[in-house]
Amino acid sequence: MGIRKNHTALTADEKARFIAALLQLKANGVYDRYVRQHRDLFNSGIHRSVLFLPWHREFLRRLELDLQAIDASVSLPYWDWTTDRNANSSLWGNDFMGGNGVPSGGAVQNGPFAFGNGRWPLTVRDAPSEPVELTRSLQLSQLPTANTVRSVLASVPYSLFVRNAENQSHNTVHTSIGGAAGTASSPNDPIFFLLHCNVDRLWALWQRQHPDQAAFQGDANFNLNTPLPPWQNEASPPTPGGVIIHAALGYSYDDEVAQPQQIVDLTVGATARQASIGQASERDWYRFLVPAAGIYTLETSGPTDVFMSLFGPNNQTDLVTSDDDSGPAANSRIETQLSAGTYFIQIRHYQASGTGAYGISVNSSVPTGPQPGLPEIQVNGPAQQGSIAAANESDIYTFMVSAAVSHTIITSGSTDTFISLYGPNSQTAFVTQDDDSGPGTNSQIVRVLLPGQYFVRVRHYSPTGTGAYGISVNR
Repeated sequence: MGIRKNHTALTADEKARFIAALLQLKANGVYDRYVRQHRDLFNSGIHRSVLFLPWHREFLRRLELDLQAIDASVSLPYWDWTTDRNANSSLWGNDFMGGNGVPSGGAVQNGPFAFGNGRWPLTVRDAPSEPVELTRSLQLSQLPTANTVRSVLASVPYSLFVRNAENQSHNTVHTSIGGAAGTASSPNDPIFFLLHCNVDRLWALWQRQHPDQAAFQGDANFNLNTPLPPWQNEASPPTPGGVIIHAALGYSYDDEVAQPQQIVDLTVGATARQASIGQASERDWYRFLVPAAGIYTLETSGPTDVFMSLFGPNNQTDLVTSDDDSGPAANSRIETQLSAGTYFIQIRHYQASGTGAYGISVNSSVPTGPQPGLPEIQVNGPAQQGSIAAANESDIYTFMVSAAVSHTIITSGSTDTFISLYGPNSQTAFVTQDDDSGPGTNSQIVRVLLPGQYFVRVRHYSPTGTGAYGISVNR
């Protein structure tokens, strides 16, 4: 499986091979075919629609396979513009993408794609009057920030995420590069593929961060089985459903192994959470709180042969028990006496190479009403002071709403918090969530709430993060 790396991690040899393969693809006419496809379909559903992410994933993968037909060692690199925002970056170096236009907005004068080198004429353009040279007008201070990208990643469901990913992130990067990258024929600038490789990486990251969300949602015009143009007449045309799992297409990203494991919170007594083993050897982690000792039942559902392990209390390494097929068909089921505390569940496929969808739930004979002893936030009162003291910890608070008016739930302090709101009168009825809408990296939810009891879960944005915070509710 190919690994797509941050361009800053490429060796000099990897850069040279990537550039050489691009130049050869340009010379044999195949590269311009991609420019033409993007230009001709620009206003035909590949932008400003739910197809934006799956179409570009297929587009990138096809170009990557053509590059690998020239040099099997090549994989597309990505550009993380949240950290790489300087015109002096190696991205714009003479051995890679080349620099700004001269003057700004004019032709690129250095690097392998400079017109003077004679190897990168723009033969496919929006209009014949447009420049035949590669042009750029870099305004890198306008690039989306890390906070913007975090906000995009917090967007749910898919219909909101895909819109925000395109409008708040992708579009701004194109305009920050300018020149050829700002046209319908934008693949004329090879930076297009590093830009879109990062957009694709963010979609993969969003799926890992939101395993309870559908990775793609159709609309009135497009669905999971819509053949993607211009390949719709192929014997087996690509569809959104066929490209959802990027690992199944034969590539991964360099941050997937190193990224701290995301842990999804489960609530005892809630309906089964739907998830998926998306790639070989994947392990999904869940966490749930046992408020009182009793017998608890953990079980999976669906057609996938999963293996479940239970750890705790209050740590992720002490194994309680494991199970393979005690549930119906190939599902796992654990029924055991648990003391009060926080427990962790690991789900994997029984076969190391297996993938597939499943559901997971936790139930108990112990009454599943609101947990006793939860700290209560007084509306318009002082902030409750809390602390994320360990990796993957989350805190739960409750507050009462007496009238259907706008309420503001906000955290304070220097800790990068993430909050989720549930209610009324239920710890499982999800209302909304937020990352950085408050000052700095604080969370803020402003919403008209109906009367009743509400619950707020506070966690650190990073699975390994810790720190103190305050939380208050005002109206």
